[in-house]
Amino acid sequence: MIWGILLCCLLKPAAGFQTQERLPFFHGHVFENSPTASKVNGLSIPVRRINAQKWCPVSGMHFKLYGNGSEDFRAFAHHKRGNILLKTSRVLDREAHSEYLLSVGVCCQTCVSESVVSPVATVKVDVLDTNDHEPTFRSADTVHITLDDTTALRSVVCRLQAVDADSGNNAELTYMSVPNNGSFYVVPKTGEVLLVDSILGLPSKVKFYVFARDHGWPPLTSKGVLVTISPQRWATRPAELTGSGRGARWPRALLDPGTVVFLNVSEDASVGSVITSLSPSRFPSAAYELVFPESESSPVAVGRDSGDITISSTLDRETEPVLELTVKIQDKRGV
Repeated sequence: MIWGILLCCLLKPAAGFQTQERLPFFHGHVFENSPTASKVNGLSIPVRRINAQKWCPVSGMHFKLYGNGSEDFRAFAHHKRGNILLKTSRVLDREAHSEYLLSVGVCCQTCVSESVVSPVATVKVDVLDTNDHEPTFRSADTVHITLDDTTALRSVVCRLQAVDADSGNNAELTYMSVPNNGSFYVVPKTGEVLLVDSILGLPSKVKFYVFARDHGWPPLTSKGVLVTISPQRWATRPAELTGSGRGARWPRALLDPGTVVFLNVSEDASVGSVITSLSPSRFPSAAYELVFPESESSPVAVGRDSGDITISSTLDRETEPVLELTVKIQDKRGV
């Protein structure tokens, strides 16, 4: 008796579950910007899967799409194959609508009223990306930077970032500079502008364009951003000499006795790199000598005739964060 009651309780939920059948689900895709009446690829709904004949036992069966964006597609039956296909009714834009979740309904004789439409399947359509947007920079068309000419090598001068409205590979960017120059390098993956060579004594501004190019096909390139970098000299002329007719600013290396120069150098700077140059000095013909520390214990060397301060051994910020040098400059003529 107990088993009979339990069996009846189990049969009733099972019977109720069968009345709520899940609609068949189908998935397809179409590329954006495809012309009107393009077929949705990968999507073919067999009529036998939706058992459409039970809805319309007589002739005159019609299919209708409904759901958000259903007006962008139309459904039609492929009579030879017995399948239902979808075609676009306009040109699609992935950036505006990237996917559609629609229902396929069947109605008999006519589909005038929504109430007579019976859902028979669910369809998802993905709109795939095409490379139809070129990269654009977030910054202005021109960037002007004043840079201390004692700035350490490998310093990040600035970073230019572009965006691409496409997706996937079409939105991956590579940065480049035109024309190439020996002082600055643009990191292809990040758009960072690095100082890679000394700009000491550079008489003029450095100008170059930075572009961003995507990885789509065909690849699209952004409009260029003009980067202008003006080297700034750190040595100024003494106040007592101002107004002598020679201008209020000395060339960078015309040093006064007791001049203190502060330099920033990356610990990653390679051996042999020239940090700065003390030439030309105040004397027409000068000799340079490292007084402190002794040359044997110093990680930098000073060129006797050139005045170049060069890295002679590896720098280590943890053991020696600050290095103090004393350089003696003498007039070779003995004046």
